[in-house]
Amino acid sequence: MLYSAQRTHTGYVRKFNEDSILTHPEYSLFVIADGMGGHSAGDLASKSITDALLNLELIEESLQNSINKIKKTLKSINEKIHSGVFFEKQIDFNEGDNQPVVAGSTVVIAYIVDNLCSCLWVGDSRLYIYRNNKLYQITKDHSIVQEMIDRGELTNEGAKSHPQSNVITRAIGVSEDLKIDLNQFEIQFGDRLLLCSDGLYNEITDDVIISSLNEKKIDKVANKLLGEVLLGNAADNISMIVIDKK
Repeated sequence: MLYSAQRTHTGYVRKFNEDSILTHPEYSLFVIADGMGGHSAGDLASKSITDALLNLELIEESLQNSINKIKKTLKSINEKIHSGVFFEKQIDFNEGDNQPVVAGSTVVIAYIVDNLCSCLWVGDSRLYIYRNNKLYQITKDHSIVQEMIDRGELTNEGAKSHPQSNVITRAIGVSEDLKIDLNQFEIQFGDRLLLCSDGLYNEITDDVIISSLNEKKIDKVANKLLGEVLLGNAADNISMIVIDKK
């Protein structure tokens, strides 16, 4: 059985929450999308992703067909956002303002069938797995600082304070071609998964994340994670989904 808890918060600095969360009521499909572009472009971008995934029919599909459907849906949203058509009827512009809307969104998805988790992502929203008291990051950020880490020019800790820490290299809607990463892994009894936007992991250390994940009840895990972020600057929107395999 899978159990989940989710939280989202605007934080202390941003005026609007551009994150969107989906826990699908029929399938074990969990999604966090972190919009960018300001209100209301960013929140529309992220919500367009979760709305489209909510409407997917996956129940009689094979796993591969389901993954293909998810990818096709993301690519369709990418095309609509990138072309600007998606926003023309949904955003009120000032008279005479013909400036194009620059918007996009990260996305991280956990789609769980039996004991196999398929993780799809674009951008720097993350999926972690907590197993046997160890935290493992399943996703790899599509970001400038991650590229610097890969080249040995920056440490993981140094990445958080780097001036380009918020610059991502891939997102839904920012370019015509969309590359979606996929990582599949088995989950076991006792595993705990964490999907989150960068507003969570950029504000607290891995040790604090682990301490929170050690809470017995899943609701307490979510409350503690959010509370720990809100003890600090909370400079960004904060979103998370915690999932237990029992």
